Amino acid sequence: MRLVKDGLRQTRRVLGGLALAGLAAAAPAAAETLAVGVQQVPPDEVYIARDWGEPYGLEVEATQFSSGGDMLKAFLAGRVMVANGGSGRLVTLAAQQPETFYIIGTQQSGGDRYSLVVRKDSEAGGIADLKGKKLGVVTGTGTYGTFLVYLQEQGLSEADFQIVNMKIDDLRAAVEQQLVDAAVMWEPFVAIAEEMGNVKRLVSMKGVNESPNFLLANRAFTDENPETIVKFLASSIDAADFIEADPAEAGQLAADQIAKGGVEVPAKALETAFTRISVKREVTDDMVSELVPVAEAMQAAGKIGEVPDFGSFVRRDLYEQALDLAGSTTN
Repeated sequence: MRLVKDGLRQTRRVLGGLALAGLAAAAPAAAETLAVGVQQVPPDEVYIARDWGEPYGLEVEATQFSSGGDMLKAFLAGRVMVANGGSGRLVTLAAQQPETFYIIGTQQSGGDRYSLVVRKDSEAGGIADLKGKKLGVVTGTGTYGTFLVYLQEQGLSEADFQIVNMKIDDLRAAVEQQLVDAAVMWEPFVAIAEEMGNVKRLVSMKGVNESPNFLLANRAFTDENPETIVKFLASSIDAADFIEADPAEAGQLAADQIAKGGVEVPAKALETAFTRISVKREVTDDMVSELVPVAEAMQAAGKIGEVPDFGSFVRRDLYEQALDLAGSTTN
């Protein structure tokens, strides 16, 4: 595997292998070399820490992006053939550029990775106790969207609170310093705050929705090289199985990988995060159905025209082949 730090343009070998030559806007010529976009999130840190493609004869060149938006720009420009995206960006892509991609799996999902946190000495026993209080949030994120659904389920709305839009990196300190009474955060920031700060988790969004980040593959490349995508999916399934089987080891591996960039994160916090993040790669009908109300809201706001048929983008055949291939390497 070869890792490229996007923006810094600093390239380093992770576990050796060949560099990807000549990325084009369409499909690269090397069928067994695959350019993949990843983010600075725990499951992706585990994936780039080991050469998961090696058992399948697949050379993965991973480019790590600081934001999902930058990664999807690279995906549309043909710099990476596989990327991942949340519901909002996927709906826009499906409505405006449906010919560019397939949905081949999920990168992470599950409402338990979203939480409402308070100071450890807070007397709040639930969300109702925070009515009228200041809540630190990051608007426009899947986390905040899930929180709004949770409020509806509780018979509340954002109008019941003083919403303070902030950066994710500032939320823990804001809670500790009582600049806000609570904050809505996502993993691993929640677990890191619990491990390193004067913060506790008050509410988990588990069961509210799945809010998946979908794995997307370049359509032209996939049509020409389906076996390469299957090998990638198999390698991704292996990494997910590793995380689920041993969150502690996965947490340490991710912490070690992050430390290579000069940032120290407690391995214990990442272990906790992995127990709250679902890394199952299968795209379920429920996950696809969650896209419809998002699309309908965007249609009502004039952001898209027709609501896409999201099921038509899903390549379950590739996932099933990858599942068989991953199983064959462990037997």
